[in-house]
Amino acid sequence: QTPFEMYSLLKQQGKAPLSLRWERLRNRHQVHRRCVADVVKALEKCNVVFNTIGREELDRQHLEGVDLVVAIGGDGTVLSSSHFLDDSIPLLGVNSDPTREGEKELMKKADERRSMGALCACTAANMGEFLPMFIAGGHEPEKRVRLQAVIRGAFTEVKLRPALNDLLFSHPVPASVSRFRLQFQERENKCEHLSALSEADATTFSEADMEVGAKGFNTWSSGLWVASATGSTGAINSAGGQPLPVTSPAMQYLVREMLTDPNTAHLKRMAKGVLSCDYDLMVRWSSLEGRVFVDGQHVMHPLSLGDEVTVSTDAPVLNLVSPLD
Repeated sequence: QTPFEMYSLLKQQGKAPLSLRWERLRNRHQVHRRCVADVVKALEKCNVVFNTIGREELDRQHLEGVDLVVAIGGDGTVLSSSHFLDDSIPLLGVNSDPTREGEKELMKKADERRSMGALCACTAANMGEFLPMFIAGGHEPEKRVRLQAVIRGAFTEVKLRPALNDLLFSHPVPASVSRFRLQFQERENKCEHLSALSEADATTFSEADMEVGAKGFNTWSSGLWVASATGSTGAINSAGGQPLPVTSPAMQYLVREMLTDPNTAHLKRMAKGVLSCDYDLMVRWSSLEGRVFVDGQHVMHPLSLGDEVTVSTDAPVLNLVSPLD
């Protein structure tokens, strides 16, 4: 469902914002639909059996016997599709409506930017050549490490969908303080199978800091980012994190706007860092309520006081098709 279709439904209910630019929304809708039609034609020329499924309808039942998933849209479409995939099915993103050169100006009154497509292998402009080349075996997908979060409550244990980009822990009200405890836990089973993906898998903490992390520490803040290497160039980077090589199995975290005073200033250096895949990150939620968001705003799970969350790189890797160098 494109924004044009979504807002059209709201318009019928009298709930659409009055400031919407309908012509622009209609244009983006038409551009996207045209790309979908072009992808269908390209696949037909490749003589492959395929089916088209809407983003909102995709479920694991649609993946039986599938050798490849093509996500047409932008990064959000790639992320939502990745949640249903294990390491047996590659994912190829097609950016159906990339930002044009003249739309990158940020000083205009209106924000004209479209889709970044950072996770997409190709765009509407070159997918006609890229798709047949990949299907013919001319390009290999990259193995991307994902995050696995498990929430343990008083009587429940919930395993969230694997996160390709990141997890955001926060209070439901942005202006409220998020209280939680962080702790590093060394894994009994080392992750040699992941370490082989990249040499960039070292922690950024000193030995003394690792001792602090192993004991755990409490923090008041605006929340917590936890990102994979794939997500390290996204929101966590904008918040002050560091980009990692995309194939790194390391995990990065960043406490958002950590509150410190003279008694806690020494913990400021623990507000962010990179952990090797030999460590899990433990989060004990100390606020009355909270939220965990998986790869954006669409997938969310509530948190309650006392819930304990283990974040690891135990999720199956994702075979993501990347652009040609």
